[in-house]
Amino acid sequence: MTYEKAPKHFTAPVSRRLALTLGGGLVGLVLAACSKTETAPASTASAAGASAAPAAQTEPVRGGQLVVAIRAEPAQLNPLVDQGSGAHSVRPALDSLVWDNGDGTHAPWLASSWDVSDDATTYVFHLRKDVHFHDGTPFNAAAVKANFDYVNDPANKSTGSTAKLKPVATVIDEYTVSVKLGTPESSFLTLIAAPYFGILSKQQIEQDPKSLATKLIGTGPFKFDSWVKGQSLTYVRNDDYQWAPAQFHAGAAYLDSVKYVFLPEDQTRYNALTTKEAHVVDYIAPEYAKSVKQSAEYQNEEFLLPGVGYSLHFNTRRAPFDKLEVRQALLHGLNREEIVASSTFGAYPVQEYLASTTPDFNKELKNKISYDADKANRLLDEAGWSTRDAQGYRSKEGQRLSASIPYADNDQLAQRTLEQVQIDARKLGFEIKLQPVTDLPERLYNGNYGLLGTFQSEATGMQLWRLYGTDNISDGSTVGSNASFLSIPELDALLAKARASGKSPDRARYYAQAQEILPNYAPSVPLYSRARLVAIQKNVHGVAWDKAWPQPYLFDAWIGK
Repeated sequence: MTYEKAPKHFTAPVSRRLALTLGGGLVGLVLAACSKTETAPASTASAAGASAAPAAQTEPVRGGQLVVAIRAEPAQLNPLVDQGSGAHSVRPALDSLVWDNGDGTHAPWLASSWDVSDDATTYVFHLRKDVHFHDGTPFNAAAVKANFDYVNDPANKSTGSTAKLKPVATVIDEYTVSVKLGTPESSFLTLIAAPYFGILSKQQIEQDPKSLATKLIGTGPFKFDSWVKGQSLTYVRNDDYQWAPAQFHAGAAYLDSVKYVFLPEDQTRYNALTTKEAHVVDYIAPEYAKSVKQSAEYQNEEFLLPGVGYSLHFNTRRAPFDKLEVRQALLHGLNREEIVASSTFGAYPVQEYLASTTPDFNKELKNKISYDADKANRLLDEAGWSTRDAQGYRSKEGQRLSASIPYADNDQLAQRTLEQVQIDARKLGFEIKLQPVTDLPERLYNGNYGLLGTFQSEATGMQLWRLYGTDNISDGSTVGSNASFLSIPELDALLAKARASGKSPDRARYYAQAQEILPNYAPSVPLYSRARLVAIQKNVHGVAWDKAWPQPYLFDAWIGK
């Protein structure tokens, strides 16, 4: 087994030290409320020394608190249940069995090696013997089994990809565990490399399961310290840490602590960067992307998220999207290039059914989605929507051609995008009603929508199964992520072959075929791949990418003078 090169780090030359400017607005108030004793995020300098440019630092500096501004506070911390916002802020405390290199290969982490059956149903992990949890209990096969048992228990209502596979773990010996999947999955290593399957303490899972929602006990380089609801989440260094993936430094983390501050407003998060009240600002919004990239004041790194990007899923359980002609009319009648360019200020690229950064993306895709307004109008005429009412909307038997799209009321990007969709649909005579709501996640499961905008980021073509497979249709007894509720037997057959392929080339071939046929059924309109732009102050070094669930990885990070 070979292991690929280390993940890319953020690098930039260090220039003169930057004096901290204390903001007097909302950001300043939020950060001040988080802690009375914390040190300022950016390095301070006296008036006499601020203008001197120090020599570039090459040796990591130990100590300090790294402040990271993120857009979403987790609803709860238990990663084995929540595959949503929590996955962006739990990684400091949690290690995974394997490290994802981002190209379909993996490297050892808590597992020193592993074996995979030819049919991709059985995975045997040989574990490290020198690891322990933050509570002092040992990491071993029994602990790994406890984590798999938890996600496999329907009572825990795990929403993660791993739970859908119904994994059954068996302890072979103290440091060897076998995992048998209910269905084959060739991308299983990618799924369990993500932070939402970070390994938690067996003792916590079994003796205090309620605490999982508010406290994390893992094996990671940082220990959970505090969660101030509505403000921040703080971790402190685990001085016993000795088991990072080989591409990172040996020993404990350089930082004393990491503090995530929750700043959902795009402008507030950007202000935290410009006032230097945060060392790292995640998810720079598209409207600020150009200025950040052009500025010499910050480092920046952009990662085009893999998986299935932001797409509008048709609810085929409701008219008019139960008709293929209507779905194909919007698929070809919306000018995706113009919609995306306008709503994202040119920051995000238009995508097909799978993002181009996904290892299983079909680089030779022939059946690409084309913009053809004439074809769209013809399809709507053929579907019987040939009459226009006084407002210019199409109608049939007195019923207007209309559908609703709910979106999170605080999601500015979704609002801009859907407003552009609404304008384009109007040209076709299709009425789109926008609905700002506070219960968007629940809508996916209860089907209360005409169209629904979602995205799913994982570095595997398996996301096509997650979002378009029949197995993932909610049926009242199970919760699925197929927002179109459309069953496509031809697609299911290809996805099953891909997921059962133990060899990467075979898997890629079947996923390539799946991408070729999806436009024929039009379960959704793919719009854009999200570009995750992260800005970093120039005195911060060693931030890497965790590519399993793309996000900054902070173990190697340190703050310069």
